[in-house]
Amino acid sequence: MFKLHWPMETPLNPSNKTTHVPEQQKPIGLAQPSRGFVPHTDAVFVAPVPRLVIYSPYMQRSIALGHQQEWVIGRNKDSTIVLPDRWSSRHHAVVKADERGNFNLVDLESLNGTFVNSQKISKPYLLKHRDIITIGETEIQFIYPNPGPILDGSVQGNRFVLMTHASRVQGEMWREILNSQGISTIWGSSHFELEKVIGQVEGLGITANLLMLDLGMPKTNPYDFCRRYHASYPDLGIILLNGMRTEIHEAERKWAKNQGALNLFAALPREHLFAEVTEIANRLQIISQALDWPMINGETLTATLMHLQSETDDIASGFF
Repeated sequence: MFKLHWPMETPLNPSNKTTHVPEQQKPIGLAQPSRGFVPHTDAVFVAPVPRLVIYSPYMQRSIALGHQQEWVIGRNKDSTIVLPDRWSSRHHAVVKADERGNFNLVDLESLNGTFVNSQKISKPYLLKHRDIITIGETEIQFIYPNPGPILDGSVQGNRFVLMTHASRVQGEMWREILNSQGISTIWGSSHFELEKVIGQVEGLGITANLLMLDLGMPKTNPYDFCRRYHASYPDLGIILLNGMRTEIHEAERKWAKNQGALNLFAALPREHLFAEVTEIANRLQIISQALDWPMINGETLTATLMHLQSETDDIASGFF
């Protein structure tokens, strides 16, 4: 059963300054949010790509690892991965990839320490699939299931797709499909207006390269957003999703494009998913062109769809 809990809203503090407190006053071990995206052992992670999944009230960030050798985690805006967490040091920890494809976590002499599975680390730690890293009040999960070919190291930088989903199943599947191509995802909470989520993303120093917006979102009118987004987000392309229907009439797709969307996608099928590999590859091609991203990796896509097919039957349907 897929489970989500939603923590109390915590305002993002863009300042690099903080008032440090003695380490013993910091909650030790795993953070305990009461609402929000939080890690669960039954979440579906099948794409054979190493990544860090960061949980917060506003979003779930899934950052693909494979385009560089190290990722600095901290509160400072020059960190590779910025944490809006007052308990985090400016440069708190770093994840380093070695030549064998392993990933090691190193604490950077932080004030409040770095924890893995509730245990404080004092030397480089070899990360394993589903390890939970705790920095301050932030939980980060290392994901690397079904290890496969490492992403092409010649590809520099990263691409971020900001996505919203009314269906939990669709969100799980799209995250895995996009991550399988080395595309990082930001899954925005449906409990907040889209503009607020985008503001949180910008506060992290992240530029979303594409928005995938579900028509069923309760807080945002997708068509209205398409019509007016150009003034505020001129470089942000939008692909609309109908997460409840597996077929889209051409007239609907044309209407969506007339409203400013790049395309309108039907829901991914829960049954016979692998049989739709050609259609899914075509959708990925549209996404890749919008992101100016390399051609799709057929090997990691195929592996991901095969594992997704067996896993999605166990995911609970519904809204969140």
